[in-house]
Amino acid sequence: MDTYDIVVAGNGALGLATARALTQVDPRLRIAVVGPVSRPAGASPAAGAMLGCYGEVTAPLLRTAPGRAKHAKGVLAARLWPSWLEQLNGELPEDAHVQVRPGTIVFSNAKSGTIEDENFIAIQQAVKDEDEPHELLDPNQVPGLNPAEDCRPKQALFLPREGSVDASRLLRALTLSLEQSPRVSVVDGAVKTLDIQGGRVTGVRLEDGRALSAAQVVLAMGVGTQAVLDELPELARRIPRIFSGGGTSLLLQVPRTSLQHVVRTPNRAFACGLHGMPRGDGQLYFGATNILMARPMLRTTPADMYFLLECVLEQIDQDLCGAQLVAWQAGNRPVTVDTCPLIGPTSVEGLWLLTGTYRDGLFLSPLLGQHMARRVCGQSGLVAEDFPPERKPISLYTLKEARAEALKHYLAMGWEHGIRLPKVGWHRAFPRFYQQMLDSLYDALGEEEFVMPPELLAIVDSNRAAMVPFFRNYYAEVRKAWA
Repeated sequence: MDTYDIVVAGNGALGLATARALTQVDPRLRIAVVGPVSRPAGASPAAGAMLGCYGEVTAPLLRTAPGRAKHAKGVLAARLWPSWLEQLNGELPEDAHVQVRPGTIVFSNAKSGTIEDENFIAIQQAVKDEDEPHELLDPNQVPGLNPAEDCRPKQALFLPREGSVDASRLLRALTLSLEQSPRVSVVDGAVKTLDIQGGRVTGVRLEDGRALSAAQVVLAMGVGTQAVLDELPELARRIPRIFSGGGTSLLLQVPRTSLQHVVRTPNRAFACGLHGMPRGDGQLYFGATNILMARPMLRTTPADMYFLLECVLEQIDQDLCGAQLVAWQAGNRPVTVDTCPLIGPTSVEGLWLLTGTYRDGLFLSPLLGQHMARRVCGQSGLVAEDFPPERKPISLYTLKEARAEALKHYLAMGWEHGIRLPKVGWHRAFPRFYQQMLDSLYDALGEEEFVMPPELLAIVDSNRAAMVPFFRNYYAEVRKAWA
């Protein structure tokens, strides 16, 4: 059995950033970073890697203390990126360097519902309130936007301090940095179970039967974390359950492009908004869909491919119909049952969690990696631990608010998918249909203490006969765990 001081389970952006930070906090540590090289089902490889602190703001986000806490972490992370990348690049050959492509343009159009306008206004208000540099643009003069006439943008806001990185390049750079350390082992494999003795972690066991010994383990496996926790049911029921936010992204090759920055809509229709950005070597990245599922999505579907490509061609650039396809990508964001992250120690001595970050894991990785490394090494952290792993699910909405917000998202989905209604009276009947469906879902769940966020309703709606009993039983187990 190989013996280490710390095992970091997970080789996405959060796991790699944590392992690298550990080598800086204490160079004497012997560290194993465990994760399959191919990263199946991971979020990081398929990510657009937008550094979107303000671009991710929504109207509900800043109305609650947990939402404001999440936003505050984003503000801190945005400040860390320049120096963090400079230091990382200093450890690597020039051809492995990672650069931020600066600038994000947030635009809104009429292809979604009113939720898009509400979130655009919330972004504007946030940048004004917090003195974040910004500039209103002529929405018809945005470089790279060449939409169909019925998809013309209504508003556009330039955020010069936001932008993007190449996710694949970042993962390679972090891995290379770790491989250069003589006291770090990058292990190709997947953690299956934890070894626990007398209430403390003693190591991990991999799916191929190998065992690694360590006094401390950081679980940063994204959606894969839940399967490991399920092996410890008494602990698992005290931790908000993790689901998968499956997303599809697209890479295109073009001979030339006028797209200079990230272009994106506000968050809408349960997703992080339609977005596109330039990558190196004449490639463009586009995303994203977000389908909440009980299990990870390993490959994209024709439905998601069709929808994303239609959105790109209609809402961003019609001339991309002549581009060449490079790749379709599928990834899975780790989404907890309350949509809040899991950061910090557990009641099992030596076991730490760093997951459930939804759309923000890669963006937050410089901050949370350093925070976790300091905490594991017995030092004070960089942020308040507002989201401890063992907690009751946080209710971000009242039942009335959740029903209203869910309706906005479902209506936005309908409009974005191009639904066509009869002209007389159906503009009222259409929302009523969705409202009745949503009311029946929330009524079937029968839950007022732990109000399900609107995003998770898709899981229930996909298989009501199975998922309503599942969630009713889940919330009963939560009450029992915290009785």
